Amino acid sequence: MEFTPERKAKFERILKRYPVKRSAILPALFLAQDQEGQLTRDAIEYVGRLLDLTPAQVHDTATYYSMFHFKPRGKTHIEICTNLSCALSGADEMLAKACQRLGVREGETTADGRFTVSRVECLAACGGAVAVQVNGEWVENAREEDLSKILSGALSYRPFQWPSSPGDPVLLRNAWKQDSQSIQVYEEGGGYKNLQKHLSMSPDDIIEQVKRSALRGRGGAGFPTGLKWSFLPKDNPKPRYLVVNADESEPGTYKDRLIIENDPHQLIEASIVSSHAIRSRMCFIYVRGEFWQGIRTLETAVAEAYAAGYLGQNILGTGVDVDIVVHGGAGAYECGEETALLESLEGKRGQPRLKPPFPASHGLYGCPTIVNNVETIACVSVILEKGAEWFAAWGTEKNGGPKLYCVSGHVERPGTYEAPMGRITLRDLIYGPEYGGGIRGGRELRAVVPGGSSTPVMTSDEIDVALDFDSVAKAGSMLGSAATIVMDDSVCMVWMALKLTYFYKHESCGKCSPCREGTGWMLQLLERIENGQGSEKDLETLWGVSDAIGGKTLCPFGDAAIAPPQSTLKKFREEYQYHVREKHCWRKVARSFKEARAKAGQVVPA
Repeated sequence: MEFTPERKAKFERILKRYPVKRSAILPALFLAQDQEGQLTRDAIEYVGRLLDLTPAQVHDTATYYSMFHFKPRGKTHIEICTNLSCALSGADEMLAKACQRLGVREGETTADGRFTVSRVECLAACGGAVAVQVNGEWVENAREEDLSKILSGALSYRPFQWPSSPGDPVLLRNAWKQDSQSIQVYEEGGGYKNLQKHLSMSPDDIIEQVKRSALRGRGGAGFPTGLKWSFLPKDNPKPRYLVVNADESEPGTYKDRLIIENDPHQLIEASIVSSHAIRSRMCFIYVRGEFWQGIRTLETAVAEAYAAGYLGQNILGTGVDVDIVVHGGAGAYECGEETALLESLEGKRGQPRLKPPFPASHGLYGCPTIVNNVETIACVSVILEKGAEWFAAWGTEKNGGPKLYCVSGHVERPGTYEAPMGRITLRDLIYGPEYGGGIRGGRELRAVVPGGSSTPVMTSDEIDVALDFDSVAKAGSMLGSAATIVMDDSVCMVWMALKLTYFYKHESCGKCSPCREGTGWMLQLLERIENGQGSEKDLETLWGVSDAIGGKTLCPFGDAAIAPPQSTLKKFREEYQYHVREKHCWRKVARSFKEARAKAGQVVPA
């Protein structure tokens, strides 16, 4: 095969963005797949010739990512997220109904080639559960009654209606303006007004302000941002790179998507200033592949910034040069880990590197590199605009600045909300009328995942905790990405652990045997217990297997994968024991575990 003239020209434009040709492999594969309808052997060989790679190297990369396929798909590809937040709104039932309507099984294509229906993992659209993508476009808050419209073509795009944040938001100040994505609206709100001033500052002065601000990384780890930047070696002659991690894939998390889709210029301006601060001339924004709309929005905004003179050479006469490249991923949760992301950006399988060395000294292309997430970078402009002292005081001690909090699941007002870091509690986020608005349908709260799927579950008695890194850690969990998944008393905790363990089994990169093998063992044990075939010994085995994974992998994936089974075993062991004793899930006989326990007590003596 060969690209059509139009695609060949597009490939040549893409290739010029990268210092190393292999980095263009993912966009090249997408072009080939779009042209051929699938990745054929000819397509793989052709991409290899274009990038001076062997077919084996191209195939090795392509087979790692979930968005590439090697057999034809239907003209309309319907992808239904069935991860926890969406499952709480009936995603599994909706998927089954869609397959029944079309007479296919999951992942199959109809005989006439019109439709393919697939189960997918978290799409970072947790507030709009059930989240569906139709040929990559959002159809959110989908229900079974929407299927007819989707299949007829009458419904192909319905994005989430983001609820507004209370008070006077800082990071989200532009998010709800009409045409908020445009450079005109951003400039009218003061955007880029002080860019020349900030680029005239000394890079060391900017880093010092970031240090004083108490800004901690918003991607999950909470590491002090200014300290991280100071780790860059001062005597390394190689170029430096800033990489913005927009691979938002943690179940329950959909905060960065709001900035990317609704206020891209805020991220671009902050990336320019951050690049200057670390003396980098090139910034890559690595966006998860499923964010089709976000990628288009960012690419348009970057083009606008170049046209206005805010990007490129000698920006606004300051002598500062910064180029930004928007790089789309191809479907791999593991690429949220910084070294796996760098491997992916280099055109390889997105698997983690052994550390040390750390990216600050040996990052992208072996050069000094800083990797920060979208929200973290967005905070940098706020620090320079309002001052480090203001930013530090806006949060709590050692937890400075505004923070974005996601809430999804069984709440009345799912959404992404802004508040000063640590100035609201988990109870406020769930029950506050300006935030989550309380439990849907008036039911009782059963459990909460406070910071994304990788954080230990908390009970309804543990929600009076301030939402900052230190307070949540002291309470026995983690703030993580501040992605709260709320579950009412209709949810079985064994089922919840099973649902999230399926995700981790599906997303394991396969590099470390504890994850590769252990997640599958945990999944088998949980399936057995949930289906009423488990034993008391299985509970001990489940704990033993999870314990053998934690702390024994190259990256934090192993620790993330064991959080659901271990924390539910600790805090909801009685539910596991019910499954073993009664030989079925309690949801078969009752609307809540309290009711099931009472019924079982009438039959089985204590």
